[in-house]
Amino acid sequence: MPVSRARASILFICTLLAGCVDPYYPEIEDDQESLVVEALITDQPGWQVIYLSRSSPVNERGRHAETDAYVSISDDLGRSIEFIEQDPGAYYSLISAGELRTGISYWLNIVTSNGEVYESEPELFPSPSPAIDSVYWEFETVGTSDRTESLNGIRFYLDLEASTDQGRNYRWELVETWEYYAANPIDYYYDGILHEWPDSFSYHTCWNTLKIDQIYTATTSNAESNTIKGFPLNFVSEESSRLQARYSLQVVQYSLKDEAFDYWKRIEEQNQESGGIYERQPDYVSGNMYNMNNQEEYVLGFFNLCPVSEKRIFLDSIPGLTYPEIDCTLESIMHPASKPVWMSIPFFLISLNSLRVGPPYGVGTNLCFDCRNGGGTIIKPEFWE
Repeated sequence: MPVSRARASILFICTLLAGCVDPYYPEIEDDQESLVVEALITDQPGWQVIYLSRSSPVNERGRHAETDAYVSISDDLGRSIEFIEQDPGAYYSLISAGELRTGISYWLNIVTSNGEVYESEPELFPSPSPAIDSVYWEFETVGTSDRTESLNGIRFYLDLEASTDQGRNYRWELVETWEYYAANPIDYYYDGILHEWPDSFSYHTCWNTLKIDQIYTATTSNAESNTIKGFPLNFVSEESSRLQARYSLQVVQYSLKDEAFDYWKRIEEQNQESGGIYERQPDYVSGNMYNMNNQEEYVLGFFNLCPVSEKRIFLDSIPGLTYPEIDCTLESIMHPASKPVWMSIPFFLISLNSLRVGPPYGVGTNLCFDCRNGGGTIIKPEFWE
């Protein structure tokens, strides 16, 4: 449904609050390869990762992993946490509960394989992030590039109300998970020999999880209250089958200091101009990392200490939306060897016999029998309700 006038006013205010940052984009040579640091460290115990890479020249896509570096976080109490490279350019450390403490200063140290030394500015670990009050959805119709067409779907929104002494700068990451089904059970499997399939519904139900390719930021620093109402998140259209069975959205909220908020706001603006995080490199925004031997070198990315809070919402199939249909028309055959010419071995079959035993068999694309062909997994997520 269209957004109400009151909601539109609220969204306009949120936009103003989130936009009071003067962007700065450094002058970088076309062929320059700068160090890129992705170091988001949270107050959540468990494995945490710091990514190091080199930006490609601006006319190329992708990055090159920065390998064999020494990476650690130090604090003003003389302690150090080392991060070990597990994958090319990915450095991991197992952080225990309480190891990172509010009010203690931390900074990131990097020594590359060629001996270059980089450090971040010291940063106080902030107070815990305010809780997200609610995540909810509303029907919405959005326009397309074709002015004669529109898309129906739902948009998610977020409400937050925090005290004025808590953080006022926010960034949100969204992760969506949806359940979906294969059209047909499996009775047999043919790989040159016909085998009975032990569990007809073993590949029937799948779950797919994706991180949403957008950055969402807002600030209440210019407002009297630390309140956000009706902040718009992602839109899911009925062109996708995501909402057809069961859908879940996880909203992860990071509480940011002013410098970190300015950095992420610039990244957000750059992505909006370029069409998305992966349309072109979002690297060319400098942060709080410096080459200790060459202060003129541009180091891209940011070392960020972030308290985290999160909220998850579940939705069952939503009436009123029209979902795409997959053509799973089956062809009837009497013997697997007489399969249609377009089919390759191996393949699945279902018995069309009233007793579900023996011929005739129904055959079709594997997508109609094995839900994994839709990109998901048959392993149910631990959080799934």
